[in-house]
Amino acid sequence: MGLTDLLRPPVTTGVPPHTPRPYPLPVCRSPRLARLSAALPDNRAVSDFWSEVAARGTPLLEPDGDAVIVTFLWRDPDAAAVILHVNRLTDFRSLDQSMMRRLPGTDVWHLSYRMPPTWRASYGIGPLPAPLVPIHPDQSADKARWRRLRSSALPDPLNRASLRHRADGPALSVVALAGAPPQRWFAARPGVARGRVGRHQVGDRTVWSYLPPGAGHRDLPVVVLLDGDVWGGQGLLGATVDNLIAAGRIPPIVVLMVDCAAVPARSRDLTCNPAFAGFLAGDLLAWAAARWPVTSDPAATVVAGQSLGGLAAAYTALCAPDRFGAVLSQSGSYWFPGGDVREWLTGRYAAIERLPLRWYLEVGAREWDLVEPTRRLRDVLLGRGYPVTYAEFDGGHDVACWRGGLGDGLIAVLGNIRQS
Repeated sequence: MGLTDLLRPPVTTGVPPHTPRPYPLPVCRSPRLARLSAALPDNRAVSDFWSEVAARGTPLLEPDGDAVIVTFLWRDPDAAAVILHVNRLTDFRSLDQSMMRRLPGTDVWHLSYRMPPTWRASYGIGPLPAPLVPIHPDQSADKARWRRLRSSALPDPLNRASLRHRADGPALSVVALAGAPPQRWFAARPGVARGRVGRHQVGDRTVWSYLPPGAGHRDLPVVVLLDGDVWGGQGLLGATVDNLIAAGRIPPIVVLMVDCAAVPARSRDLTCNPAFAGFLAGDLLAWAAARWPVTSDPAATVVAGQSLGGLAAAYTALCAPDRFGAVLSQSGSYWFPGGDVREWLTGRYAAIERLPLRWYLEVGAREWDLVEPTRRLRDVLLGRGYPVTYAEFDGGHDVACWRGGLGDGLIAVLGNIRQS
């Protein structure tokens, strides 16, 4: 088999497997809600409860042995039903497990899960004007209905931590328990010099650039980061890189954040597309080199992405190891292409001799479709002798988790690079 044949992916629609959640949700009862229920019908107990919650913030957290009872709350006297959308807990096949309960005779809607103290997730809450019609046992789950419900979900008004998964997506709230991995780098810090983020057109693509603070730089390492509308368009990346540079954890770098558009173009480009890989390795890096003092050394050039972007990053490095020397992949879609042919890219790396690539791989332990394929890729890479930094976090397919892991990944693949 020639190299061209080796790198040619199978024809696919790029549709992920979406297997059902393999475990029931850990629904439980909150002791605080039990006390409130016992105090009814005292209306003052309800108003005192909401005053307490407003002061503490939501969700309500109650220790329970080696776990935490996490109680999500919604105040609404008029809703007919309320659905809780939590990243990788809510499953469109079993929405009944995500319906909030109403405390009778009150405006208190609640739902409690018993979670390990390492958990982090984004979530939204969706009040409904009518009860959700259950799916008949003979019917297949309606994913389109779930997407419509999720798109209209609202952030938790009593939770001050929020984000968006995409620039045009809904605002979401974030819950992070005390033992969740610390996200040391993503928040802006006073006194830290800030780089510049700009927006450009490279051909028909939007690209955001991050340029480091200071002057007189030479041979700057380069990171090509996919889904640039998330990282550059929303400003989620700049403070992370500022902080890492200021702390001396990475050298000054240039980041090229490539907008990967919407479905179906995103699925086409990111599912092991040779033309897109060629654009990243060729036109994009040449465009950057014509403007800024960036390196041509592949050892100091990284390709990075999340989800399908993680898959595309690993494929691009396979196609162009002469341009990219490191892969940073978060929750990569290594199930690709699914169906009768699975984990195709892992098979490509198993079939060839080791390339000069360093790896940072991470995946959420709650990503039941992704965690095993990612582990298998890790094992293939280690077996071939690749340097691999591997991490699993207690969370899902979630920017709330990736924004912290991105800083850790940059340290892993660039921490030993020194600017000339």
